[in-house]
Amino acid sequence: MKKYLFLLFCVAHFFSYAQTTTMIAVVLEDGKEQEYLEYEKNWHKTAKEMVKDDLIVQWSVWKRTPRDGDDDWAQYYVFRRTSKEQDLKQDSNSWIKSAKRAFKGKSQRTIDRLLSSKGIVKENRSRTYKWVSGTGWRGLEWVIGDKGYFHFMTKKTDDFVAYENALWKPIAQQQILDGYRKFWGLAEIININDDTKALNSTSTHIAFNFMTKKENMPDTVFPDDFLTQKAWEGLQSSREMLPSEELTLVYSTF
Repeated sequence: MKKYLFLLFCVAHFFSYAQTTTMIAVVLEDGKEQEYLEYEKNWHKTAKEMVKDDLIVQWSVWKRTPRDGDDDWAQYYVFRRTSKEQDLKQDSNSWIKSAKRAFKGKSQRTIDRLLSSKGIVKENRSRTYKWVSGTGWRGLEWVIGDKGYFHFMTKKTDDFVAYENALWKPIAQQQILDGYRKFWGLAEIININDDTKALNSTSTHIAFNFMTKKENMPDTVFPDDFLTQKAWEGLQSSREMLPSEELTLVYSTF
């Protein structure tokens, strides 16, 4: 039964490969966090209407857990997921109808002010990515306060994704079946904006991990044979990986 349910999750995830996601790393002006949260609260209302209008698939805001010595890093991440069909029919004014319904009775000038990040956001560093590998989802529900994790990765060899599929994906799938994990996915970065280009980042991919609240996950035991050791050495040499970033869900259209 577990295998059957997991197959359903995998089928559902397969169709998401036709979707792209823009991940926006938000750097705030000093002392503007509360103003930013109010600004995103307004966008949350608008985003829910945009989902109803079939302009986006999903939208969410996550707070990044800071680390010592990471000044000028993003404090928040915004994710905006769309289908290919939605991308084709959108233009720069598509959101206006949704926003007017979200703020019924307010003038366009007031709406523009409520949805403006002027004086609040210092930089928006965006990366658009597409999925190249992933498990199924163990449930699609989000709860405010949920944790998510990602690694920026740089591909070093052409067989990088094949290694991830052969070695990491089966481990993640088993952890889903055992109730410890919701999702593992590997995405390829396909576009970045000028603020991101200015960072001179070499990252080509992003690996995402979403765990459940189940505790005491056992350590993964690897066979101690020659071929397994060589396979893991191949994976390690196929990419460079930055330390994991922790995110906490603040707003979501789910």
